[in-house]
Amino acid sequence: MNQTTSTEEFRPGHGLSPWACRGIGCLLALHCIAIVVGPWSVPPSSILSQDVYAIFEPYVEATFLNHGYHFFAPDPGPSHLVRYEVVREDGSEVKGYFPDRDQNWPRLMYHRHFMMTEHLNGFMESGQKETAEKHIASYAHHLNQVHSGSEVRLFLVRHQLPSPGDVQGGMKLEDPSLYREKSLGTFKAL
Repeated sequence: MNQTTSTEEFRPGHGLSPWACRGIGCLLALHCIAIVVGPWSVPPSSILSQDVYAIFEPYVEATFLNHGYHFFAPDPGPSHLVRYEVVREDGSEVKGYFPDRDQNWPRLMYHRHFMMTEHLNGFMESGQKETAEKHIASYAHHLNQVHSGSEVRLFLVRHQLPSPGDVQGGMKLEDPSLYREKSLGTFKAL
């Protein structure tokens, strides 16, 4: 057995040049910056954060780092529900809304339905009318099928958050004054 005390033999080698290591380090640093830029640039945000996001936007979008951090922000904004009224073929009515904590269980199913309503609102607010209309028609078709409906009326319900002063004054999160409703239309069964 050859016993050598040279540190050269015991040093773990990775076979990368110093320039390759620096390049990988820079790429990792840029990736970490992109991770931070997503939540940092959510409105309301500074001009600096928006400018930095504009630089990183292609990478952030391509790697799906633009998650819904706004939901966790100090001012997450309103949430949205879709309320429906299905008129069945026999004339009876079924009323409900989604997401519904009692119906959409486990929690993942609630979250999926929540994201459907948030995306619908996003399409409507960003002027993507055609995309919003396709989603609305799809929801109407599904609800008519599930409930043996002849028609369904859909409404987008915006649930505002109470202000800190309202909460201190005793207002509950479910207070009826916090809800605003917009008709999405009436849809006949196909």
